[in-house]
Amino acid sequence: MNILITGGTGFIGTKLTQAFRKDRHHVYILTRREQTSEHPYIHYIKYDDSNFNNLDWTDELPGSIDLIYNLAGASLNEKWTEDYKDLILSSRLNITGILFLWLQKSGIKPLAFINASAVGYYPTSEIVEYDEFDQLSSTNFLSDVVNRWEAAAANIESLGIRVVFSRFGLVLDKDNGALPAMEKLYKANIGGDIGSSRQWYSWVHIDDVVNALLFIGFNQDIRGPVNITAPVQVRQREFSKVLSAVLGKANFFKTPAYLIDKVLGERALLVTEGQKVHPRVLMNNDFKYLYPTLEQAMENIYSG
Repeated sequence: MNILITGGTGFIGTKLTQAFRKDRHHVYILTRREQTSEHPYIHYIKYDDSNFNNLDWTDELPGSIDLIYNLAGASLNEKWTEDYKDLILSSRLNITGILFLWLQKSGIKPLAFINASAVGYYPTSEIVEYDEFDQLSSTNFLSDVVNRWEAAAANIESLGIRVVFSRFGLVLDKDNGALPAMEKLYKANIGGDIGSSRQWYSWVHIDDVVNALLFIGFNQDIRGPVNITAPVQVRQREFSKVLSAVLGKANFFKTPAYLIDKVLGERALLVTEGQKVHPRVLMNNDFKYLYPTLEQAMENIYSG
């Protein structure tokens, strides 16, 4: 099969590429920078993100593409200045617009267009549980980005292509994402409760993320929003207890929310607030988790 991935050099994109390469599928990675690969199944294609109408990069694609994963976008782990917030949004909308134009002009119809998204679509709450059947308006910057990105991707449905919005939770991996930063706090003996400690962490193991992306790519019955989270969510205080136990480190330090607000500004909501997000679509379609509980996920991550 031929797979096209944007954001293929990022955290999740790299893991997904490895999975497809292992099964001997050809992966075409759309990138803004010149890159090469000696692997026969990995192909880098440079595109011009400053010119929507320049589709010269498509000359390097094969005649058919079976799946598209649109994972590109500026990182959320930078200071949210007004200029950077513009980049967070524009980087997602621009690449989606380029892909729409190419699909519209080429007439290529992959099995699915899987668009990255986030559980930030849902409002923060300590008491409400959300699933994919909740249709909600924007409540903050992050939810506005998600809504506008999903709306841009939804245009591709008009081309007769199945579109999926993969709403990622807190992705756990030993070397990437938020977990390494959390680990450093515990190893420095300053791990523990953050803010109220009642905020929900809708987490998911990276292996389950990759398997879920493969699952929804090939399952023709799945379309629209899909929450990629574990089936058992936890509050921050529970998360900290499990992490401290697996690391064998103390769990007594308390960080007030106002200190995090002062350091991170608007971005603090990623740490001090959260939402309980249930993966109803995956569960209804009998997706099998490797690590359904946080204890199982953490034991796997730190067992080596």
